[in-house]
Amino acid sequence: MLLLGTSMGFRGDDLMDAKPSLLALTPVVRCVPVPMQVITCSLRTGKVNAYGWLRYSGFARHKDPQLDAAGALADLLVFSLNVTGLDILQKIENQDNSWWSYRLLFKDLWHADKKQDRNALAKPLLSILQEVEGGPIVKSKVLHLFRDSGVILLASGGAGLELLQIWGHWAKGSLGQAYIEKNPLAALQAFAIASGWEQYSFMRRHFLGRALVTVPPEWIDAIFPGVRRLLETVQARNARMQSGKGQANDLISDRAAEGFLQTVLYSGICFWQNLPFRTQRYGLAYVLHRLPAVANIIVTPEYLHFTQQVLSSHDKANRQAEMDVSPAMSDMLTEMQGCLKQLCGNSAVGKPEAVAQLIAEKMATMNIRVQDSCDDVPALPAPVQMAAADAHVGLPSEGQAFTSGLISPALYDTSGSISSIPLAWSEWSHGSTTIAERVKQIKADPTLVLGVRNSSLHKKNRHLPQLIESMIQLGATAAMAVNLLTQIAESMSLTLDQMREGARLLAGNTAKQDQDTVTAETTITLGQYRQAVHWACQQIRSTALHQAM
Repeated sequence: MLLLGTSMGFRGDDLMDAKPSLLALTPVVRCVPVPMQVITCSLRTGKVNAYGWLRYSGFARHKDPQLDAAGALADLLVFSLNVTGLDILQKIENQDNSWWSYRLLFKDLWHADKKQDRNALAKPLLSILQEVEGGPIVKSKVLHLFRDSGVILLASGGAGLELLQIWGHWAKGSLGQAYIEKNPLAALQAFAIASGWEQYSFMRRHFLGRALVTVPPEWIDAIFPGVRRLLETVQARNARMQSGKGQANDLISDRAAEGFLQTVLYSGICFWQNLPFRTQRYGLAYVLHRLPAVANIIVTPEYLHFTQQVLSSHDKANRQAEMDVSPAMSDMLTEMQGCLKQLCGNSAVGKPEAVAQLIAEKMATMNIRVQDSCDDVPALPAPVQMAAADAHVGLPSEGQAFTSGLISPALYDTSGSISSIPLAWSEWSHGSTTIAERVKQIKADPTLVLGVRNSSLHKKNRHLPQLIESMIQLGATAAMAVNLLTQIAESMSLTLDQMREGARLLAGNTAKQDQDTVTAETTITLGQYRQAVHWACQQIRSTALHQAM
């Protein structure tokens, strides 16, 4: 409720009038590298809308999945259609347009078509704010919470007065003269700012990483059963009636249903791409985990693979967004334009040697400058890079420039999703070559640079999987070696980072003695760690000897 209200800027009383039938999708395909989708909501009612003009607001997907209004709408639709049992889909199929009066926010099924009193919105917000503030809160102020918060959010992002007036539908003369407000994307910059993007650069720097991981259609159909087929039926019926070729059973042309069903399917994408972050924050306490359609999917290997890719792609997008190389690239483009002009001139007088020399000099200069700017910005991690070959995950062509790094790919995950020894081993041995072998290939290729981040993480992380490899050479299977080290970690209460540090100390020359602790955060000494690893190796030898007999 808070996310929807703050993003759209409707007054609290007006938000109670928001309806599913007034939702629609408006694509912004010029956004790169990931096209933006704006969910729009229109209203003809409102405190200052005496003439019933059609007013638009909306929101885009937020850079932070926990602040995503599109994700909040997705959760609301999943709950309303699956748990509450709202009968919108049945009414659409029966060509019953009474669903047009349903509200997004309603008290119960029997009052879904009635606008709630604004106190229904004010009371829960009052209780929350009173706990936070510790004092009395004026109810009338609460009802303007969304707009007040939205204005602060937009102004801090650089929005000017004119943009704020369009977004908030504040009068500047009479509303009927403000024709620009009748465009659903008139406040597009405001939608972008409210969603965490920069006002003037979001069109070319829309790095929405999680949107690059495709959601299997069957997962969307599982939480919104029948919607895809119903949309096809409605679109076909609307097309027939518009062309004057309606059939006997075609009763109404329902454009509202078309917009709503498209929004529902898009919300299904948002739901699944946000779910890994919901799980990260709330764990199994997140109520929609209990929905049978969701519960049956999240236990599958495909979903685990999907989660890893979403988290990795999100992390890559955030790091890519932090690097602003646009000024350098602008200078390079200007230089290249000059290069082309000289190229044409030299070609005209027949001097191919001069042309070749000119191109070589310019490209060398540009390559050095790009490398200096981007040395510490890794490309998409290997698990996500390989996603295009996976049946469930594909990267759209618009995102190819984004997903191809300027230096060698990131070898280690930095999103925090690698939190156990099995995952660390899986990361190390993912694909046809291990990370150590990929490092050798990168160092042997004069056109690639390993990068500072890759180098530091490799020094820190490589020793634990290399310890597993040495245990495999003793006769263990990979699963056995991983299991033994996991037992050590659990018995000594060591984290993954502490296990990695212990393996690093065992592998190299260190000033630490056996009586010193592995790290400052644990009481386990290096000698105890060494004895535990020795015990694991003894277990492997015993097992191998027993099998040989």
